[in-house]
Amino acid sequence: MFYQNYDEVHGEDRWGMVGKVGDPFREDCLLAAPCYKCHRQPLVIAERNWEATNNDDSQQYQILVACTHCGAVDEFTVNQGREGVLSQLKHSHQRVSVNDVKAESQEGEGGK
Repeated sequence: MFYQNYDEVHGEDRWGMVGKVGDPFREDCLLAAPCYKCHRQPLVIAERNWEATNNDDSQQYQILVACTHCGAVDEFTVNQGREGVLSQLKHSHQRVSVNDVKAESQEGEGGK
């Protein structure tokens, strides 16, 4: 498997976003989903890895998330099979939505 970075891809997606990928699941963003180990929120998106190109020409990504409290790692897939389909978190079995994404995490928040 190889890693393909699509962060700087220019073009227009179905949301009309030019110059960036259309879905909001970006690295260092917070996800309002509970951890499967300590059951606390939020999770931080640690990695975004390209997996495949779907039959509808959308890109499938693996999203790795980590708990900000205990460090447990979980994962889910964006555009699973076709554009707009999100898988469940692998360990907590919770469904993630675009509405669960919060603003980017702030470095040096002072333990908030």
